[in-house]
Order: sequence, then C-alpha cells, then structure tokens
Amino acid sequence: MILNANNVLVKYLCSRSGTVRLGSVTTSAPRTARERVREEMTGEILAVARDHVARDGAAALSLRSVARDLGMAPSALYRYFEGRDALLSALILSAYESLAAEAERAAAEAAARSADTGAERWKAVPRAVRTWALARPHEWGLIFGTPIPGYRAPEDTIEPYARIAAALVRPVVEGHDAERLGPGSRPGSHAVSESLRVAMAPVSDGLFPGVPVERVVVAVEAWTTLVGAVSLEVFGHWRNTILDPREYFEAVLDDLAASLGLSA
Repeated sequence: MILNANNVLVKYLCSRSGTVRLGSVTTSAPRTARERVREEMTGEILAVARDHVARDGAAALSLRSVARDLGMAPSALYRYFEGRDALLSALILSAYESLAAEAERAAAEAAARSADTGAERWKAVPRAVRTWALARPHEWGLIFGTPIPGYRAPEDTIEPYARIAAALVRPVVEGHDAERLGPGSRPGSHAVSESLRVAMAPVSDGLFPGVPVERVVVAVEAWTTLVGAVSLEVFGHWRNTILDPREYFEAVLDDLAASLGLSA
C-alpha cells in the first residue's frame, strides 16, 4: 500500500494519540436477526469470491460468476455489494484485518515472554506474517501483489495496515524509549537529507514519536525487505534457487534485527 499525498496514515495514527494500540477491542450493540442473516450471507459471498480469486485471479473477479456459484441472481448480489470493486475492496479489507490480527497476536505473545530479547520479540511479527502469507497466498497477493488495472483500494485499508506496522515496530519504539537499542547499521553513519526527512514524516510522526529519523529509515528498510522476501517465496520465485526458504528468512531476520540495534 502506498501512502497518498494527504498523509491519511499519519492522520489516522495521530487520531489515535500518535500510536496504534495493540489488541484493542471495540464493542457494539446486539445485532438484529436481519443483521445476522446479512452478515452470514456476506460471509458466504466473500468465501466464494476468495475461491474465484484463487482460481482465476483478482482481475477476473465478477459478481455474475460469484452469483452463479451461489445459485443467486446477479441482481440479488447487488443488495450486498454495489459492484465488482466493492466486492474486491471487501476481500482486501478482510485480508488486511486477518493479517493485522495475526501480527498483533504475535506481538502480544512475544511481549508476554519476559525472557525474550529485543531481537526475538521483533522477529515474532515477521514470522507470523510469513506463516499467514504462506497459508493464504492469494490473499497476500491481494495486498502486496500486482495492482489490478483500474482499481483503487479504499482508505479503509489504512487502519489494519497501520496495526500491522505498529505491531512490527513496537520493540523498536519501546527499546528506544528505554535506551536499550544499540547503534545499529545506520544511525550516526551518515546524515539523512532534509528531503528524505520530509518524505519520512508520516511514518516518523505516526509510528515512531521521538525516534531519530535515521533509525526510522532503517525500520522502513526492514519492512521493505520483509515484504520482498515473503513475496518472493509466496509467488514461487525461490523455487530451485533457495532450497530452504525458512532458513534464509531467519538469516534475513537476524541481519535486520542487528541493523535496528535490537539485542540478540
């Protein structure tokens, strides 16, 4: 997901007092019978749509083909989704929400293990992300795969994306606040240009309050590397190249944790 010009990510994060809370719970009023039926039907539609994406690809998704498999008239599907893009957006948002929940779960469990070092705590989220992606390759593709021509993802995806990012950077921010981080690979090695500082502002302000921008750059580089490594494995690019992708991934995590100054 690319941050757009109006800095929606930082606006969202700032609306949450500058940080994203992990494991937050929202409550709602009891649902009516009609709402429950609608929710169940929506779930069935999304399940069939996921099968279509896995079989034919996201670009080929259509309400008509989904309706046919459900034994419904295409017009009936429009009561739930106003068009193909709305259905696609629901699939993407569902994938983001699922991945965010896994990232938060991994971060919370790692934080509860008092014996874990900063590096081991940080590695928990990338490991969970990789496991989720390998189990749901087509949903990973919806999030990080080839853009669908003519489709633009809704801003609703920003909240779960920010939750994933917050879970990943939590050990870095807490380590900085507690003055436990080592020098890492970039901080102090050379100055960050003013133009790069400006470019990093949404991430710095929203996810790393008070953390030097030099370290923020390293953290974003780490996220970029992780997404790339997972994508290469999920999309089959390591076949006959990296014989043990998990072993390689662990080596990447070691290097990235060290670059962030996290203790081993």
